Amino acid sequence: MKIKRYRILRRLIFSSGIILLLLGILWLTIPRCELYREDLTWSPVLRDRDGKVLHLGLAKDDRYRVRVPLDQVSPTMRRATLAYEDEHYFSHPGVNPLSMARAVLGRFQGVSRGGGSTISMQYARLRFQLKTRSITGKLQQMLCAIQLEKYYTKEQILEAYFNTVPYGGNVEGISAASLLWCGKESDELELAESVALVMLPQRPALRRPRSGVDELPDTIAARNRLLEKLRKTDSMLADYRWEPVPVPREMPHLARRMRESKSESSIDSNLQTIVEKTVRDYLVRVEEKGVGNAAVMVVDAPTREVLAYVGSGGFFNSEIEGQIDGLRVKRSPGSLYKPFIFGLGIEQGLLHPNTLLADAPMRFNDYNPENNERDFLGPVKAREALYRSRNLPALKLMQQLDGKGLYSFLKDSGLRMDHPAGHYGLALGLGAAPATPEEMAMLYAALADDGQTRPLVFERGTTSSAPKQSQILSEGTRWLVRYMMADSAQREPFSQPTISYKTGTSQGYRDAWAIGISGRTMILVWIGNFDTRPNPSFQGLTMAAPLMHQLFSRTALAEPLPAAPGSVKQVQMCAVSGMIPSEHCKHRCDGHFLSGVSPIIPCDLHRLIWVDQRTGLRVSPRDGDSNITPQINEFWSPEYLELFRLAGLPRRAIPQSADMIALSNDAPKIISPLGGHLYQINSNTSGLICKAKAAAGVNRLFWFGNGVFLGSTAATEAFVWNDADGLSEIHVMDDRGMSASTKVQVER
Repeated sequence: MKIKRYRILRRLIFSSGIILLLLGILWLTIPRCELYREDLTWSPVLRDRDGKVLHLGLAKDDRYRVRVPLDQVSPTMRRATLAYEDEHYFSHPGVNPLSMARAVLGRFQGVSRGGGSTISMQYARLRFQLKTRSITGKLQQMLCAIQLEKYYTKEQILEAYFNTVPYGGNVEGISAASLLWCGKESDELELAESVALVMLPQRPALRRPRSGVDELPDTIAARNRLLEKLRKTDSMLADYRWEPVPVPREMPHLARRMRESKSESSIDSNLQTIVEKTVRDYLVRVEEKGVGNAAVMVVDAPTREVLAYVGSGGFFNSEIEGQIDGLRVKRSPGSLYKPFIFGLGIEQGLLHPNTLLADAPMRFNDYNPENNERDFLGPVKAREALYRSRNLPALKLMQQLDGKGLYSFLKDSGLRMDHPAGHYGLALGLGAAPATPEEMAMLYAALADDGQTRPLVFERGTTSSAPKQSQILSEGTRWLVRYMMADSAQREPFSQPTISYKTGTSQGYRDAWAIGISGRTMILVWIGNFDTRPNPSFQGLTMAAPLMHQLFSRTALAEPLPAAPGSVKQVQMCAVSGMIPSEHCKHRCDGHFLSGVSPIIPCDLHRLIWVDQRTGLRVSPRDGDSNITPQINEFWSPEYLELFRLAGLPRRAIPQSADMIALSNDAPKIISPLGGHLYQINSNTSGLICKAKAAAGVNRLFWFGNGVFLGSTAATEAFVWNDADGLSEIHVMDDRGMSASTKVQVER
């Protein structure tokens, strides 16, 4: 019996020698291979700006597998793994003959003397997906291990091993295992955790952590043996217990968007937590109003980095279609384009914040817009018109813009316009061109920063790939627009004077928006339904703005409005007219304007007249007559007097002149039709509409066509010329004899 065993042992030793000889020959001829399988994929990982894992997804083969450099595996984990799996890893060529012989001898003797596989061999089995229970499979495993050792360093192979070895369930690699079993990164593993994890690869199905399940006796014994080898016998280490931690599933919308990203995101996880909780709490409070969905984005304007990202009111809420990312869906922005209409008007010298605008009924061909409140304020300052989001002053201003109007401005700013300008007309100013919240955030980030529209940044440390553009609005204009958007008087119960904001309500109450700017921060809020169902509660001012202001308060991101740039000047203005005050202007206020651009002229609204107290008529000054006294009057044009009347704010009439002194030398100005234009009149058209802007004190206008008297109207009314045809000359004269004329071409 002893002779038989001796012969078998001799044959094994001889066979081992032959194998080693063959391996040596193969070493010289073995081809190069890739370190990782070509079909190996990795889990998408979303991290915040500090590296914290926010979301861990599955690789394409439904495994959790996160690639990590070797230097990010804790030293204790490396030391424990080598001590347990391969003590001589750094001294053998991929196959350890002594370990192999010891394992073979142990099997021959029927005694366990440890495995003969090295870490290189174990990785070779994983890398080439080998079946190694047979002698042929084991030889192939050794050959592949030597192949890897020839072309890759020990560190590279060990790193690949740590990235792909199974750790139970569908978890592969030390990075995924440390996250899902220990709730920490692989470089944070302590000795007890490292020793526990080292046990898994040999029996991953049985030894994986399970809640409330005791460890197997052989696992405890193996762990104790390893601790003795590491010269660590602390009972607390030996009795280590663990519980699986939940898979990180935060920010699913952004995680899905950044699935292929290899960088850390720009997200501030602490800020994200505050924003998400604020949105959840707010939606609970307004649930009774039928509001269940919201999207929010917080952007650092100078860097364009997105700091917080909420795509819906609940990703897993099917009732609100929560898996849709609302920040990437085109919706009507309502009035959110208005700040840029006013900005263009300032840039072109049409107004400054205190310029008076007309908030009155008007018709643009077949377009008859209204304010949301269906009322009219009459003459209103530009700042008030923008803050109160008055439709009619904004559209009138939009009509007056020269050169590149709002359409070209938005297109040049990077917004994707689905139709040509003519498709939208003036309705563009009220949100007729849909845009995504992300696009609106990009536009307002430029308003908050340097005026250059660049794509938002979602990866930390990166800059926008878009080339530098010319400024969409100058520095002074941007400051004035933000100044006009701020509620300095804090008229709304939730507003903060340090925040410049604009609200938007889409047609039919389908979308409620609010965008706020304070310091370097911009916060966007959208509320609505993804199926576009209307809801009367979806109004920007009453639904979206409170949440936006609440976000600024809870995140403590609000900052004071920065000082005005050098191009913006501050002067005293007439509080009524918004012009440079004269000696007759009693009420004054501070106002801002764009130096060298804004229309700043002396106030001619307040004028000194002399009134005979006996007749109440305006007369020439007479020395020594105590019945003739000076009086300051407001000289409003008939147009503005009519606006005040419509708004329910009639102004005091100017006393009539006793001696027929003309109240103004200004001639009437024909504003319709426009000279030199072609007008087509058909059966659907009432005729050629003639309207003029009359000077202060004028009561009636007299109209003439081609030298023939046509009729008269009140100074504020339009006249319809029904018989106009061909080349027509229109002449208008006021009741003081001042006149104007124009020529147009009429076709029938």
